Amino acid sequence: MTTVNPVKTHLEFYQKHQIAPVCYDLTSMQAHLERRSSLYLKLGLPPIAFRSAKVLEVAAGLGQNSLYIAHMLPEKLVLLEPNPSALSHISHSYKTFEQAHTSPEIITSKLEDYLPTEEFDIVLCENWLGNSHHELSLLQKLSRIVAPQGMLVVTTVSPIGLVPNLLRRFLAAYLAPIDKGFESRTEALAREFGPHLNTLKSKTRNEIDWVQDNMINPAYFGIVLTIPEVIEQLGDRFEAIDSSPSFAEDWRWFKALHGTQRQFNEHFLSQYWSKAHNFLDYREPVGVRDPVLNIELENKAFQLLNAIERHEEAHLSQMHISECVDQVFACLDEFLEFIPPQFQAAHRGLIEVKENWKSVRKKVMMEFSALFGRETVYFSLFRKF
Repeated sequence: MTTVNPVKTHLEFYQKHQIAPVCYDLTSMQAHLERRSSLYLKLGLPPIAFRSAKVLEVAAGLGQNSLYIAHMLPEKLVLLEPNPSALSHISHSYKTFEQAHTSPEIITSKLEDYLPTEEFDIVLCENWLGNSHHELSLLQKLSRIVAPQGMLVVTTVSPIGLVPNLLRRFLAAYLAPIDKGFESRTEALAREFGPHLNTLKSKTRNEIDWVQDNMINPAYFGIVLTIPEVIEQLGDRFEAIDSSPSFAEDWRWFKALHGTQRQFNEHFLSQYWSKAHNFLDYREPVGVRDPVLNIELENKAFQLLNAIERHEEAHLSQMHISECVDQVFACLDEFLEFIPPQFQAAHRGLIEVKENWKSVRKKVMMEFSALFGRETVYFSLFRKF
């Protein structure tokens, strides 16, 4: 009998398999730098914001994303990365980087053990923090490292946008059984989901890395740190600036935004809840609807996530699998009830999973294969004091 996987964190998973599955396509360095510039511009960070600033990037991975920041010539750039498999890649990234840049200081400790002697003007943390009690405490620690009037950028995840990949994770247990070896599962799932990923014309990560990080990594189920959670945790000292994708419109007259009328966080949340359904399918144009329906849709997405996590645990223990399958599709049915009626392609794709999961190795799910959510949301905040 297979025992429940004891690995709980990204770092433990990476260290166990000696991987760093976060490599981006740098065939065109100019395109890479332009992508990073576009991201930061949308978050309220033009090039001059980095120039002469003190910048900290936590969970720097292979160091590829930091190249743009280094090229903006900050006064100080610190990269925090504890994964041994990533460290040699960081050195390589900078040795082969030909543009003028600030050389980073690389610190090989976990955020838990990091004791900075100063605050930073800009603190960045991408694709790492989740919603566990421990990780929320780390979010608080990050916030204390930001200097007053400085900026914090974190990656959040929409549970609604995560639903298509959660269902891929459900299917993964049948496409590549969990009791198979790591390399065997990686190869099989890359082969199966490669055609899905190829429908994304602007993807920059290869199938192997994507599969290992999203379809095999046990820490995947804990990544859902939402924008409302971040604001709840930090809203007393931080104000929302913007996000990528950007969804928050603000037609209020700036002359009225003073004192108790500023309410940037409250306004940002109202925009989030009126548009949260748009995270489900990146192909759909953005619209608005009743926030109450979207709050319920997000709740149903969380319930589906929990059901799929229990389903995977059942496969690991070889117990109660059929009951867990029933729970997954009961949760999916409830989620489907709250999808906007105009999202017909997403509806067909999700139904396709329900109808064909038993024969998933033989079926080509044409509708589902192209369904991806806008699940990853970069979020920038300003520290007031």
